[in-house]
Amino acid sequence: MRIKFPSSEQVLYFANVLADRFWFKQNPKTLASILVLRWDEIGDMAASAHVFAALKKRFPEARVSVLCKPFVKSLIEHDPNIDEVFCSIDDFNKQYDAVVEMRGTWKTFWKSLRYGIKYRASRAEVRLRNKGKQLHETVTNAETIWPITGKMDVPQIPLFYSKDDEVVVQEFLEKNQIQRFAIIHAGARRKLRQWPKDRFAQTVDYLKNMYQLDIVFAGTQEDEADIEDIKKGLNFTTYNFTQGYSLSQFSALCKLATIYVGNESGPLQIASAMGIPVIGLFGPGVPDIFYPLSPKSVVIHHVLKCNPCDQIHCVQLENPCIEMITNDHVRGAINEILH
Repeated sequence: MRIKFPSSEQVLYFANVLADRFWFKQNPKTLASILVLRWDEIGDMAASAHVFAALKKRFPEARVSVLCKPFVKSLIEHDPNIDEVFCSIDDFNKQYDAVVEMRGTWKTFWKSLRYGIKYRASRAEVRLRNKGKQLHETVTNAETIWPITGKMDVPQIPLFYSKDDEVVVQEFLEKNQIQRFAIIHAGARRKLRQWPKDRFAQTVDYLKNMYQLDIVFAGTQEDEADIEDIKKGLNFTTYNFTQGYSLSQFSALCKLATIYVGNESGPLQIASAMGIPVIGLFGPGVPDIFYPLSPKSVVIHHVLKCNPCDQIHCVQLENPCIEMITNDHVRGAINEILH
C-alpha cells in the first residue's frame, strides 16, 4: 500500500490555520499598517482589486502595502487603495499591524511570527470554513480579510491604470486606425490549456468578416510565434499588443474592447475585471474558480471525469478536453454576446 504524504502547500495551509486560530488576534478596531501577501500569478492578482479597496474603506488611515512577484507589479501600481508595492520577500523586514496572507510562502509565514504581527488573516481559514471546497477566486479573496475587517460586502471593482497608460493605448489605436476591435489571447501557461491555433484563425476570420471587428492579438514575446502561425491563413491585417506594453496598459486596452476571446489565463482575468464581454475557453482547469464574471460573458468548458488533473499529463491525448471546444461553440458564443 502506497502512503500519500501531504504536499508542502497542504502543510503550509494547516500551519496557517493553527497560527490564525491560536497565535494571531482578530477584529482590530484600528490599524496603522497592513501588509497584503499576494505571491502568485497575474490572474490571481486581477481578482484582488476589490480586497485592497475594502481594506482601505475599513481602515482609511492605514498604510496598505502589497508584496507580489515582480512581473505582476504593473497591474496594481496605479491602484489608489495601495500605498506601496514591493517585490522581494526579503523586503518584508519589519512589523506591520496586520498581515493578510492571500498567498504566501513558508518564508512569509515565519516572518509573520518573527516580526510579532498582532493581527493576521489567511485564505487557509476560508478553505477550511468551506470544508475544502474552492469558491470563486474573487469570493475567496473577499472572505480572506473578514477576520480583520469583519464580515462585509466586497463588491468587484475594475483594475486601475494611469493617464499615461490611456495615452499609450490611444496612440496604439490611432496609429493603426483601430475603432471597434476584438482582443484575442491564444497563449496559456500550459499546453493543455491552449485551444488549437487553426481554430483561433477561423474565429478571428469570423469576427472580422461577420462583425467587421479589427483584431488585436495580446500576449507576451513568448506568444508571438503562435500569433504569427495564426496570422498565416488570414487575408487581412491584424495588430499585436505584445512587447513593450505593461499589464496596466493592457487593462486600459481591455476597457475599450468590444469582445475578448482567449484561453484560461491571466489576461482573461484582466479582461473580466475590466467588465467587457469575455469568451473563456477552458480545458483542464477546475470549474468555476476562475470563470469570468463580467456581464454577457460565456464560458466554454467540457468538464470530464478526469477533471481536475495536473494539467501536464493528459489521460486522453487523442481528444483532450480543450480540443472538444469546436468553432461552432465559439461562434455561437460570439453571436450570443454581439447580437
